[in-house]
Amino acid sequence: MIRTLTEDDDLELERVGYERGDVLRPSTGRPDAHRYRVEVANPLVVDGLVLLEEDAGAYRFLDTNRVPLTVRDLRRFRVLVKVAGARPTSHEVTGVASQPESPDLADLRDDALDNDLLDGVDFAIGTTVGTTTGTEAITFDDGYAVGYRDAGTNTTLFASRSFAQARAVFLDEACWLGAERGRGPYVGRDQAVGTEGWTSAQVVAAYERRLLDGS
Repeated sequence: MIRTLTEDDDLELERVGYERGDVLRPSTGRPDAHRYRVEVANPLVVDGLVLLEEDAGAYRFLDTNRVPLTVRDLRRFRVLVKVAGARPTSHEVTGVASQPESPDLADLRDDALDNDLLDGVDFAIGTTVGTTTGTEAITFDDGYAVGYRDAGTNTTLFASRSFAQARAVFLDEACWLGAERGRGPYVGRDQAVGTEGWTSAQVVAAYERRLLDGS
């Protein structure tokens, strides 16, 4: 069921996993989950510009174009407020090793491994993108495209003609995902969403631009 999120939806929710995902569940207090609350006074909520989908105990938020909003989107637009972070936990320790098809991709794999990330679990490069064993992974595919794979669904995060730009985005995203699992250089850091210093009017304007862009 999809309906408009309202000021009465004072929900407390949680997510196990990276904030690039969009599925949340009612808060249970489990230590490996990030906890959030809906900011019902947010102008976007008050004006009915956010939709809520409920299905079998899971929640997803959508914009009025019915495009899903990731948890990071929701934090960026201040629809969700992060109440507590998850404690890093161990995750899958084996995976399908990447098969780099060029020296650049081989170097990229080495860079990810040097950051203490697990091949086939935290990340996948080249032909193994669709065969990672982890439920979530950051991927680097043909055409210098960086993706996020969650429960078998792939989402493109960034694409560029520049290998250097795509490499930087890939390593940053993979390190943040690794931090969720207690691995890599970002463990213990809190990931910014980019609107921390914005006024409420600036946040609303950015959301409205998203609606006009249809993305």
